[in-house]
Amino acid sequence: MKKTIVLLTATVAIFFTACNQKQSTDAVLENETQRQEIMETIANDHEMMMEMHETMMNSEHGKMMMMENKGMMKMMMGDKDHMREMMQENPEMMQGMMQNMMQMAEGDSTMQKKMTGMMANHKGMMKNMMKQMHQKGMMSDECMQSCMKRMDGMDMGDGMMQGKGEMDGMDKKGQSHEDHH
Repeated sequence: MKKTIVLLTATVAIFFTACNQKQSTDAVLENETQRQEIMETIANDHEMMMEMHETMMNSEHGKMMMMENKGMMKMMMGDKDHMREMMQENPEMMQGMMQNMMQMAEGDSTMQKKMTGMMANHKGMMKNMMKQMHQKGMMSDECMQSCMKRMDGMDMGDGMMQGKGEMDGMDKKGQSHEDHH
């Protein structure tokens, strides 16, 4: 009877120990099959993939990896429909990317000139920005109306901004931009 109790106690102890063992994250990831299953699960689940993307964007190494992956960047930037879809599905990601670009441009005059030049070639973007500046009290009625009229008469392919990112030349009445301030 004593042997049976000892044997039963040992069996129960082994059973509970075996059931309660939790593998460490490193041990799970070392197993190639389990690692592949985890990656496929994340890749095939929209919410998990968004979490993974956010985690990568919050990691300096993750950001570097994404930026260095030319194929991914080309796919994201080259396919306008795909980019638009991504932005609509995740506006927070789009805002984060825009915020990061703006911060980088503030510290890099060459990048800043390129970004302002690109915006200056898009009437709609420029008009929306001026309307927002006007609403925030950063631009007078007279200035906004003058700039809007000036843009309507311009070929945006030439751009509105030249040289150092300043408004170039005169308006149709022969006034410079500064004359109406």
